[in-house]
Amino acid sequence: MIDPILFTLKFLFDFWWLLMPTLMWQILWEKFKDNQRAAYRKRMTWSFLEIKFPTGITRTPRAMEEVFNALHAIAPSPLKDLTWWNLNIKGFSPQSYCLLIIAHSGQLRFYIRFPKDLENFVKSRIYSQYHEIKFIPTDDPLTELPPIVPNSAFEFESFDVRLSKEDSYPIKTYTVIENLPKEQQIDPITTFSEGAHQVSEKEWLIFQFLILPTTSNNREHGNRWTERGKKLVDKLIGKSEQEKSSSLWSEVEEFIINLLLAPFRPPVWKTKEEKVESEFNIQRLTPGEREIVELIQRKISKLGYWCNFRVAYLATVDVFYRNRSNIFALIESIFKNFATENANNFDLIPLTGAKSQTTFRTFHLKRNEYRFFRRYRLIRLSSFVIEKFNLKEKELDKAFILNTEELASLFHPPMTFVPPSGIEKVPSREIPPSPELPAIE
Repeated sequence: MIDPILFTLKFLFDFWWLLMPTLMWQILWEKFKDNQRAAYRKRMTWSFLEIKFPTGITRTPRAMEEVFNALHAIAPSPLKDLTWWNLNIKGFSPQSYCLLIIAHSGQLRFYIRFPKDLENFVKSRIYSQYHEIKFIPTDDPLTELPPIVPNSAFEFESFDVRLSKEDSYPIKTYTVIENLPKEQQIDPITTFSEGAHQVSEKEWLIFQFLILPTTSNNREHGNRWTERGKKLVDKLIGKSEQEKSSSLWSEVEEFIINLLLAPFRPPVWKTKEEKVESEFNIQRLTPGEREIVELIQRKISKLGYWCNFRVAYLATVDVFYRNRSNIFALIESIFKNFATENANNFDLIPLTGAKSQTTFRTFHLKRNEYRFFRRYRLIRLSSFVIEKFNLKEKELDKAFILNTEELASLFHPPMTFVPPSGIEKVPSREIPPSPELPAIE
């Protein structure tokens, strides 16, 4: 009897020269595609704008959601942009945005980075919802910081922000507070603005949101995220299993059962209505399960962005170790505002466990930032971090989908609620006179 393993090895040793052209072609083909993509990205030019929001904004983040809906217009088309020729020969890379929130010297500053030729497009879309804002053209704000950190003067710590569950599960959004009375409405971004007061002139707390508009059927950038959401809904409600049971095999199974039980009782055949009823009944779901299904369906009904988030804390050495624990607690509290136990929340994965292998240059926003959306090994993480977050090193910087409602909840001007008019304001409390004072008759 011929051993299949030995036969395969003997074939490879005897006819390796037949496989060599195929292997060489595959290597050269992948190298060619990488070079084309790098050349395409190199031709891209970017611009930065600092967004100055006025004080006293009372509009809810729904206005910013409309902005993200409009900015989504640059999403690559699967039929026009994501063709085989464009992706493999031209090296097409989609256009994206970068949102920055930087806390420094007690102030919170907002930035947006975009393709240079879309400056008027971006300004007009934001102006349409916020007429009072001011744009200040600027360079990359991170270039003002030292690129090689840690050094003798500065220390640095960064985190990769990931969703704890599948991205089909939504995070908590601003819609939770919209239906509440004014006095109970708490802006989820308030922690950002209040936390900025804790950051001194020797510290920088940076939130970096890389977002790429994607369509629902985009396999290259988004992995057909609406399709994944629908499959998850079917799984939660048990519909996929019921569909299998209603196949031809279920009818064969029913026939075999009736055949075996024929000596004891007459055959019982389910009607079509009974089969449909047994397939799925939403009333079987608990209220919590129905809520989750509705939240997922709501998320996949809106426009989506392929996202990659990072957070960095940079400070002078004398301040870093004194405030490190407080800043880490602040970062966690900010993202806890968008967490729900039954849906989704954010996990902070430390990227600076080995200082000898990680610098601020790794975090820095580069011109070829498209790589941040790809799966690649950025640094070597400790075994403790990999085990704690159930990660593989090749899965670092894995992008996830957030829709426009979720993005607007994370990036919008802090709201200031104005109390109802018509109420007389008393500047100070009036204290009645002491009863021991003599009365004038």
